[in-house]
Amino acid sequence: MRTPHRSMLISFLLILTALPALSQSLGSVDSRSADPFIIAPGTVFSASSSKTHSSVEHQNCTVETILDNIDEAIRLVKQNYVSPTDADADQIAKSSINAMLKTLDPHSKFYDTLEFDDLIGEQKSEYFGTGVTLAEFERDCRIETYLLAIVPGSSAANARLVFGDKIVAVNGKLVVGMHSRQIRSLIRGPRGTVVRITVEREGKLKTVELNRAKIASPTVTNAFLLNDGVGIIELSEGFSLTTPTEFDSALMQLKAAGMRSLVVDLRGNPGGILESAIQIAEKFLPAGSTIVTQRGRGIWDNRVWQSKNRQPEKIPLILLVNRETASASEVIAGALQDNDRALIVGEKTFGKGLVQTVISLPGGAGLTLTTARYFTPVGRSIQRDYEHTGIYDYFRHLQTVEVAANVKLRTRRNRIVTSGEGISPDRLAKFEPVTAGRLALLDPIFFFSREIFGGHVPGLSPEAASKSENDPKLRTEFEKFAALWPSKADLAIKNADWAIGQIKYYLTLAAEGSAAANRFRLRNDKAVIAAVDALPEARLLAASIFEAKSASDINK
Repeated sequence: MRTPHRSMLISFLLILTALPALSQSLGSVDSRSADPFIIAPGTVFSASSSKTHSSVEHQNCTVETILDNIDEAIRLVKQNYVSPTDADADQIAKSSINAMLKTLDPHSKFYDTLEFDDLIGEQKSEYFGTGVTLAEFERDCRIETYLLAIVPGSSAANARLVFGDKIVAVNGKLVVGMHSRQIRSLIRGPRGTVVRITVEREGKLKTVELNRAKIASPTVTNAFLLNDGVGIIELSEGFSLTTPTEFDSALMQLKAAGMRSLVVDLRGNPGGILESAIQIAEKFLPAGSTIVTQRGRGIWDNRVWQSKNRQPEKIPLILLVNRETASASEVIAGALQDNDRALIVGEKTFGKGLVQTVISLPGGAGLTLTTARYFTPVGRSIQRDYEHTGIYDYFRHLQTVEVAANVKLRTRRNRIVTSGEGISPDRLAKFEPVTAGRLALLDPIFFFSREIFGGHVPGLSPEAASKSENDPKLRTEFEKFAALWPSKADLAIKNADWAIGQIKYYLTLAAEGSAAANRFRLRNDKAVIAAVDALPEARLLAASIFEAKSASDINK
């Protein structure tokens, strides 16, 4: 009988040996169903597909040899490792697969069943849960997990759970001291099932039963007017199947409110479904404009996307980016920069130009495998060097060796852009750093906010504290509270202005929810302010493109 870890490895190896046959067989498949950017289980191909059977048989002896070697290694580990309880065969097999994939590139990855379910849920902008956002904080040398936000209309909201509730137990199991990610996995579960959560509030315990249901997880997290005529759309949660619809709705809302120019905040956007990102870029690019070129091994891995939009949005446009803006969000930035359609403000982006195909495996697991690279309209590679640095340094942007000089290319309006290290901004905006001292204040900031929200700080009501401009009492009371952590008293004084902003954010989150809290954050964000200051330059760019196109149309 096959063990779970052996079945896991067989599925993975069959996929790899099937790839050459896959590239040939895709030619007869409908382009929409074969599109590697529509991410869903089994969209592209399956390990059990009859089309790849002959190739798998041809490689069978190699597969069996590899499996025998891994089985023998796992057997020796289980027999001899110092801690037998840590020698879990499935975990070792999973680590083995990921180690193999990391020899290829940093972005190919194996997912077990639970992880793969989460991945697919993200692509649909949904997950099954109770509607709570958790975070862990430390006090008196104890790490505990608290509720930060509640999704409106969720079972958690109906049970009247609130900001600051401490999670004590899940289904009767004490969770004090557990990491929040472990507690999260206990709370999530199959749709339609029930989970019992015990929380502590004001020293009293409360147990509620919550139904696990589909929870919307939108990728467009905010859209509002920053000031007269300037709209902002925060698109920070990646690109899912629903992103284009969400973006359209936000755009219509802002137009109705009188928007005349737009800032799209892509900071922290990790990417996602490329086709959704292409639809966002297409809204602003005239028909015929190239958006992105994809080059890979198979027939369907070599494609060029061009805009077909004969009525593009003509408003001045700024994209706000940072070092965590990656993948599909970099495609948007590259497309709009190369076509001189938007001004890019912020930091140099992450630099991920590798395309992953999502592959489902028998048993519910899956993997993302790099199958192509993409290039901006003028031919720039977005991908940063990863062959001459370690995985840790790559993801932390710590280059340990010198890389070749960047290739310089020119946009449609003859502006110079560089290739090979992400997207460089047109205007650099230094982001306010979260220093070690500020990180050290996160615990007292949360607990102080919790005290105010609970009405335990005399003379400071939650509403007054969240709306105050320069209330010396708020500052004084926080510095006194932070002094309860002796090592943090001086830090509280040095970082008081920053800390007060965080406290107001938490109080807004507690009273009005995530959307209102994020609006508060964005209005006071120095990078957003820098983006608004750059709007005159964005207006000139938009005018140069559309006035030139109008003149061209007249000449025709």
